[in-house]
Amino acid sequence: MATKGWIDFPSAAAMIMGENIGTTITANLAAIPANIAAKRAAFAHFMFNVFGVIWMLFVFKYFVQMVEYLVASYGPANPAGISDYVNSLPAEEYKQITTLSKSELPAHLVEKQDTYLNYQAATSYGLTLFHTMFNICNVMIMIWFVNLYEKICLKVIRPRVSEEEDGEFGLQYITTGMLSTAELSILQAEKEVELYAKRVRKMLGFVERMTNMDHNDKKFLKLYNRVEKYEEICDNMEIEIGSYLGKVAEGRLSHESKEHIRSILREVSEIESVADACCKIGRHLKRKMDADIVFGDELVENVNSMYELLKEAFDNMQKILASATITEQELIASRSIEDAINEQRNLLKRKNIENLNNLEYSYQESVYYMDIISECEQMGDYIINVIESIKIKNRA
Repeated sequence: MATKGWIDFPSAAAMIMGENIGTTITANLAAIPANIAAKRAAFAHFMFNVFGVIWMLFVFKYFVQMVEYLVASYGPANPAGISDYVNSLPAEEYKQITTLSKSELPAHLVEKQDTYLNYQAATSYGLTLFHTMFNICNVMIMIWFVNLYEKICLKVIRPRVSEEEDGEFGLQYITTGMLSTAELSILQAEKEVELYAKRVRKMLGFVERMTNMDHNDKKFLKLYNRVEKYEEICDNMEIEIGSYLGKVAEGRLSHESKEHIRSILREVSEIESVADACCKIGRHLKRKMDADIVFGDELVENVNSMYELLKEAFDNMQKILASATITEQELIASRSIEDAINEQRNLLKRKNIENLNNLEYSYQESVYYMDIISECEQMGDYIINVIESIKIKNRA
């Protein structure tokens, strides 16, 4: 429309700004069935262009004049002049110079056609230059507000799983559509494993709270139901991540990438075993409640000592998962925590026998107590196995 002179150059430039916002709608529509990362990326795209248009409105007149000056100085004509030029032509002359070739035109219209074509070219150059310069300037300005964009996206697009609500199953980094390149697919899987570990870490927090509360408390059963729910979610996550990596492995991969996938699959399996152990502890506590057995302060304190070591081991594992690398010092420290868990388990087993001999509590109470301690020790084994798999992955 601008090159035909139907609208003036500033109006065409303004429509380009509107188009910058309009094209973001496509990405937002495409992100509706996608994961939370895709939704946040689409929303960030929308904000980037909207805020870009807002600041441009304040300098729009001067920005357009600058583009007109540049094209007029280095191009064939001033793009702002095409509307006036077209309006100055009689209707018959305009029809002739826009429909006939040079050989068919009367001599006095050839020069007018050349002028018209120069205006058309200048308008095309001007709109292209405006669009390019607008986006470049927008990036140069908005790059300083990336952290603000991130905070807004996290605030507006929230995950369905929160600290205070029961979760629903859903992957955040692995998409359900076409697979990316092998390297990107593996990176997405690693991010999902990291999220998987965070979810299992919540389960450990749930069973710790269950251990330290009166089983007659209404919150006890609520926490138990959440543990069961999270166990179901973790099972689904293991299946989905494993299936995704299976599809990735079907492609053409290097030996290193194949080893990488094997290590991630092992990590997923071991983290799921940690979730199983948490669920088993929850069930032991539920059976203890059904049997109307209450642990004494000493037993609760001993169980909490195992939880403290497990939390240290788990936090260490999450740190290593996030970095995707492990140093020799971190490996030694991880094994040291695992040794401490084993030693604590052995100490509590010996102490339990002494307490039973001294009739400090019933044998049934001892069974539930030692079942929980054993599950804690097993959980420590699973955690160190995850760390060992990361070590193997680094070697590959």
